[in-house]
Amino acid sequence: MYKLVGQNYSKFQEKSEKLQNKAHRIRRTRAMAREEIIDATETALSEMDFGALTVDIVMRRTGMTRSSFYHYFSGLDELALGFLDRLEQAIRQPVDKWLSGEGSTDYLGDTHTHLTAMFVAMEEHRTGMLALTKASNNSNQVYEEWRARVIDYFIILTARFIRQQVMLGRSLLTDPDRTARALILMNNALSNDNLMRAEPDDAAAIGRTSAEIWNATIYRQ
Repeated sequence: MYKLVGQNYSKFQEKSEKLQNKAHRIRRTRAMAREEIIDATETALSEMDFGALTVDIVMRRTGMTRSSFYHYFSGLDELALGFLDRLEQAIRQPVDKWLSGEGSTDYLGDTHTHLTAMFVAMEEHRTGMLALTKASNNSNQVYEEWRARVIDYFIILTARFIRQQVMLGRSLLTDPDRTARALILMNNALSNDNLMRAEPDDAAAIGRTSAEIWNATIYRQ
């Protein structure tokens, strides 16, 4: 029987290990790989600030190599935008239909229901919100994406909602655009302030306060 010895055995062993690694390699779609990296980042951010984060730290928490990070993200700024993708969906879901005119006849109650749900959703994505806040302070790209996809988006939607309330005879406001901007920037400030607190306020309580201000502003009630 032929025996592998010395250099031949080493080569055989190396080839065998490569085949085993290949067999155990997880096949991921691009979307799956991005989500795994974002999940790993969220885990890392429970232990450190976004400013201390590195690609090495993130990738050690995945089953992928360090170099594979750059197949899915150009850098940490784009990684932060991965949190924006999740956050955008989470905070639109409770309010989009309502602001688009699909509310009930209890319009005062609707304001409380939907804004409270939105603030609760933001609290559930607290880690991602903090990462986006830190990243937007240092990256124009992150800031502009956040501004366009969240702030400006909701200002436009809210201005349209106010115009509808005026048409329905529920509101006497004469400047929906500026009012919408003020309300959305207020919500953003409330959220950011709570993020930075060592002991955050209850998200539902913040939502109720915001709703009272919205109702007083739009409906004078």
